[in-house]
Amino acid sequence: MQAQASPSLARSSALRRAQADEAPVRRRRGSAQVTEQALLAAARAVFAERGYLRTTVQDIIAVAGLSRGAFYKHFQNADDAFVRVVTEMVDRLIAASRAQRGDTLRERVQAGNLAYLHVFEAERGLLRALFEATYVNPRIAALHARLRKQSMDGFRRHLERQVARGLCKPIDPAACAYSLAMMIEGTAQAALVTGYQPWDEPLALARLADQLTESWCRIVYADPETRVGAAVRPPAAASCGDTPRASQ
Repeated sequence: MQAQASPSLARSSALRRAQADEAPVRRRRGSAQVTEQALLAAARAVFAERGYLRTTVQDIIAVAGLSRGAFYKHFQNADDAFVRVVTEMVDRLIAASRAQRGDTLRERVQAGNLAYLHVFEAERGLLRALFEATYVNPRIAALHARLRKQSMDGFRRHLERQVARGLCKPIDPAACAYSLAMMIEGTAQAALVTGYQPWDEPLALARLADQLTESWCRIVYADPETRVGAAVRPPAAASCGDTPRASQ
């Protein structure tokens, strides 16, 4: 959280209006962007510290060092600011889960899981506010569901591609994507947001990432050590999406 606003942000609204009247259009637009970013940074800090229910517009503008009028030029209310900061944060989570580092399927999954967990760890306060808001605000709940689906869609497309290449065990890509996404999110939420540790020996982030990767690979891939992009002929007799037989 910022200790105090910068001098330029702490000026009176009257002085800012006078300067804006004299400044070129490009400068006015730049100043508006600076103000918006200052408000977003303040909102992020306050929601992360105080949570969703306890945060007010007054809290945000006090941290930003700006007026209430400046806030309402950019946001309708505290919920509007919350949606902005949460959307940006979830975009980073989704991007992290799609990390493209590593040569093999296992290495790609491991890189995505580690990056995802690191974002959860860094954003635990804001994620705690998001989960809190989901239970009390239908708008936030709908936003959370939509953003969560984006992550699942990425998993599903990946699984469908690997099924088409013949690299999967018998799976249902949609159901598997749902299950894996919730397994990873649930683990991250419990360990890194709520801090739940059921045993005396805490489970470190890297240890959790290793086990999530191992679970994914055992569930999904016929050979997780296959190099990404390697030429593979899909099986002729059966698709990876076929329902497994009882004898398998």
